[in-house]
Amino acid sequence: MTGRVPALRALLARRSPATIRPGLRAVRRLLARLGDPQRGLAVVHVAGTNGKGSVIAFLEAILLAAGIPVASYTSPHLIRFHERMRIDGREITDAALNALLTEVLAADPEEETTFFELTTAAALLHFAREGRFGSGGPGLVLLETGLGGRLDATNVVLPRLVVITTIAMDHEAYLGSTLAAIAREKAGILKPGVPVVAAPGARVAQRVVREVAGRLSAPLWLAGRDFHHSLPCCGPAAWLDWRFRLAGGGPWARMPAPALPGGHQYANAALALAGAVVLRGQGMRISLAHAWSGIAHARWPGRLECFPGTPPVWLDGAHNPSGMEALVRWVQNGGMGEPFVPITLIFSVVQHKNGQDMVHGLIPWVREVFTVPCGGERGRPPEELIGLWNVAPVAVTCLADAGQALAAARRSAGPGGRILVTGSLFLVGEVRSLLLSSISMPVAGVARRNERKRGTA
Repeated sequence: MTGRVPALRALLARRSPATIRPGLRAVRRLLARLGDPQRGLAVVHVAGTNGKGSVIAFLEAILLAAGIPVASYTSPHLIRFHERMRIDGREITDAALNALLTEVLAADPEEETTFFELTTAAALLHFAREGRFGSGGPGLVLLETGLGGRLDATNVVLPRLVVITTIAMDHEAYLGSTLAAIAREKAGILKPGVPVVAAPGARVAQRVVREVAGRLSAPLWLAGRDFHHSLPCCGPAAWLDWRFRLAGGGPWARMPAPALPGGHQYANAALALAGAVVLRGQGMRISLAHAWSGIAHARWPGRLECFPGTPPVWLDGAHNPSGMEALVRWVQNGGMGEPFVPITLIFSVVQHKNGQDMVHGLIPWVREVFTVPCGGERGRPPEELIGLWNVAPVAVTCLADAGQALAAARRSAGPGGRILVTGSLFLVGEVRSLLLSSISMPVAGVARRNERKRGTA
């Protein structure tokens, strides 16, 4: 990952990606030394517990379909750090990344900033120098928070639009022990007078977002109140299209099935579409045809992604209980094919995650489990990973690395089996790298076709 980017190697040697230090003082000081590149950028700022990357993927695809320049900053990456910084869908080059990180490292001689703060500054500098994403330029920056929102390193921008995705319990040690507390941290990216589109989910999270938006006089478009999406209730057509409309009695717009598999992606697509409607109202030339194309062609690797084979391998980045609930619903609804075949699971989860709740929903669907310690210093030791499955009546084996786990799972599952990799984005990235080295082209559409056959949410 770092061979052709010496500055990234130097950064990793001096800063641990695992270090989390909420607060804005250090990143603001670093940005000031770099000339405050964030000022003037046209930003869509996205926070939430789950769905941030998917919503950004939909928005990116919609904007590209409209011919609007788009820069995206997301985290973490799956295989290469370069995935985090994209312009018009293309990852940053080795040379550009090396030059950026060299410059940003030099601007922080006291090493005050964390890995994420420094790379965020590098991304903002990269997008500002591109010249198309601020000061009257035609483009937009899609900026994903790293953790929370209020004290996240990305919360140094004045956005054109704020997007709040599903809010659920996660990172309680940093964000608070209640859903209301976590929602307040996420809503900390709202700014006075800046429009917000939000689908926070639970009523307590909705209430917090409404309160913060009201206090800041930030116009709010709330899912279920100000915009709606509707699926046909039954039959094969349920997975072929869906409908969207704004509140107020306007016409329903028929939309294509989202390119990203899973029933939860309809809500993510609707949130992205609501954001596109707001951006259109700000003068961006986004049509229904652009939205249709973007929703039908978005890509977000490692999220219910299928690598066909005998057996096929599915990858999903669910890494908290809420994400795992969405994954289990997809399995229940025939996402891995019918008739159902018990799953051979490759699983990991890092420390400070509620692994027990994540495991609970998977137990009825699993025949055998292979665990893998991953995530470096964030990873759980083998005995803890095995201990999470003590309540399950299945065989559990902990192996040293993803390659061993994948080989063992293939032997165990056999040609007619099904393999699922989940629990950690670190694990998903490692297995995806192995699969890409042996399979020329992943086919995410396999999962989508299976859902269409099932015809249920």
